[in-house]
Parts: sequence; C-alpha cells; structure tokens
Amino acid sequence: MQLVDRIAAHRSELTPAEVRVAEFMAENPHSVGHLSALKLAEASRTSDATVVRTVRKLGFDGLDDLRESLAVELSRAGRMDSSLQALIHEPESEVTRHIAESADAIGVLPERIGQDALTAAVDTLTPARRIVVVGFGPARAIADYAAHRFRRTGVQSLSAGASGRSFADELAALAEGDVVLLMSYDRATVEVRVLYDRAEALGIPVVQLSEGVHTVDPRATVVLGVGRGNPEYSPSYAPTVVVLESLVLAVAASDPQRSGATGDILDELREQLS
Repeated sequence: MQLVDRIAAHRSELTPAEVRVAEFMAENPHSVGHLSALKLAEASRTSDATVVRTVRKLGFDGLDDLRESLAVELSRAGRMDSSLQALIHEPESEVTRHIAESADAIGVLPERIGQDALTAAVDTLTPARRIVVVGFGPARAIADYAAHRFRRTGVQSLSAGASGRSFADELAALAEGDVVLLMSYDRATVEVRVLYDRAEALGIPVVQLSEGVHTVDPRATVVLGVGRGNPEYSPSYAPTVVVLESLVLAVAASDPQRSGATGDILDELREQLS
C-alpha cells in the first residue's frame, strides 16, 4: 500500500497535528528519506514524538520501516527519470537543490546513525587483521576507493563485490581475523545472504551500511543507517562516502605510528618515482 493510501485509510484516527505530519510526508517524500524525526517535526511544525506516533499509526514499525517502504515505492527507474526531468527543466536550480539536499543528508548523519553505533563500528574494525570492503553495482567503485584509503593508512584492506558465481572467488579469500565492511541498502540479494553465511562460518564480524535496521541481516555485528538521500531521485552515495572516510580516519587514529610509517614509505617511493 502506498503512503498516500495509508494516510487516506487512517486519516480518521489521526489528530490534527498528526495529519500535518502525514500530509508533509506525502508532499515531501524525499525529506523522509534523509531527515531525522526532529527535523521532520520542525518542518511540519509539530514534535518528534508526534512524528513517531504518526508513523506508527500509519502502520509502520518506525521511521526506518517507512523509509524502506518509500524507497521501494519510488522505483529506481522512476527516481532516475525524476532526476533527469528536473535537470532538463531547471538545470541550475536543480543542481543547487541536489547539493543542498546532500549537505542536509550529511548534516544529520550523527543523529541518524547514533554515536553508539559509530563507536561500535570503529571498535569492530580497529583490531581487524584485514578489512574487506564489499559493495555491489555502483557501490563496488566506492568499495575500491575505501579499501585504497585504508591501505594508505597502513591498514590491510581489499575490496569485493562481484555478482553471481564470480563472487565465490572473493568469498573464498575471506579468512579468520578479517572484518567485512558491507554496503547494502535494499533487501538482501543472494550474494549478501551467502556473504553472511560465509562470515558466520568463519566467525567474521560484519559492519553494514544500509537504509536502516529493516534492510539488514540480523547477523550484522553493527548497523550504520546511512541512507542514500532523496528517495524521489537517483540514489546519492554522498553520505556513504563521508561515513567511510570517517571510519578510515578513526581506524588510522587508533595506531598513529602505523599510519605515520606508511606515510613515510609512500613519500619515499613518490620521491623515487618523481
């Protein structure tokens, strides 16, 4: 059932303040995708408690559940079409809007993810023998980038994310002492399910970046509900890149001597190559 249909079905149960929240979310589905309950409350002139009550009265378990439903409702093809049409009609204003929305999505990351989850992620990654960054589709390129950044700080890292049977070679390379840093935002694919099976068999922790807890395998060690920005348009990985870079720096800071030694080696080799 689409959000507007849910609102129509439950409208008689909502208070006037809850109606304002519901109507704001229906008119601005992109805001639901990246704003916290507090920010949604400010936008609808209510309170964060009213936002939470409204979401639950509409039949969702919570804001993450609503975000997941909206992400499915607004299909990937439709989101790309919306992005392109907006740019065709008003290219300058839409580019500015996208930058502003990306900045908003990044700005609410600490509140959206939570300090406890971030601390748990760093504590899980820091003692790893090797960090294996996994991303599928467009996220594979981001996995390559993150693994490269880890290696430049002296942390052993590699990336993975092949599709289908080709993923078996990358899964076979996993070993005890590794930690998996996974980017997966939608319902689990067969690759993600088999990855969790393999990690569980080897006792390997998995830190997953996702929309929220409703799109994550319960075997995840830590969940970071990063999200991918405006669900009305093509997905944005800007929040993901910010979180990954922050994790790289936090892990590097746990052993500054290692990071410094790696930097010295890189400088020496660059000098030789100049």
